[in-house]
Amino acid sequence: MPSIDPHDAPPDGTDPPNVASDAAGPPDAFDTKRGTARFDDGALVLDASVVGYARSLYRGYWRSDVWWRKALFVGYVCWLVVALGWSGRLLTRLLTRRADLIWVAVGAGVVLALVVALRLLDYVRGYRSPDRLALDRVESVRATRGEKGLTRPRLVLTYRDGDATRKRRVNLPSRYLSHGDETYERAVAAFVERGFDVTADAAR
Repeated sequence: MPSIDPHDAPPDGTDPPNVASDAAGPPDAFDTKRGTARFDDGALVLDASVVGYARSLYRGYWRSDVWWRKALFVGYVCWLVVALGWSGRLLTRLLTRRADLIWVAVGAGVVLALVVALRLLDYVRGYRSPDRLALDRVESVRATRGEKGLTRPRLVLTYRDGDATRKRRVNLPSRYLSHGDETYERAVAAFVERGFDVTADAAR
């Protein structure tokens, strides 16, 4: 079990966006990969969006004082602009050539089949994606710190769903972000201080 200090402040001395101060008790919220997880009226509420993901990248990379994080953010933006431009140009060319429409359909079908297969695999393994989960239904919490560049920090909540047992994966911000490690500690502390026995990786 790693040593956790839930009262650590971000490097810039301010509370993270959308995360309430925890000076009077356990953390009330923590950042996720695409938004925020917050505790509200005996439940964990997960708010996720594309805007939340972009905000996390901006805060963790561009607002960092480390030059290579700023460079990564610029790289993300440039890659997105190039990818959108190239995709639009390719789609325009394909749609103006009737004979090539079959390749558009085949490509889209392959991508769709892959997405469905991954979702189905998670479903078979018992994973679900509720946006609100009552804490009294949660049976266990497993935390994985992850390896930089290989795996993402995450929580896996095992909970009761009627007569069945389900799982809810909560992906946390990358450890490359300026607040990545601090967010992991904060997320684990949020559950530990609410009485959960969290199975967590040793600190690395």
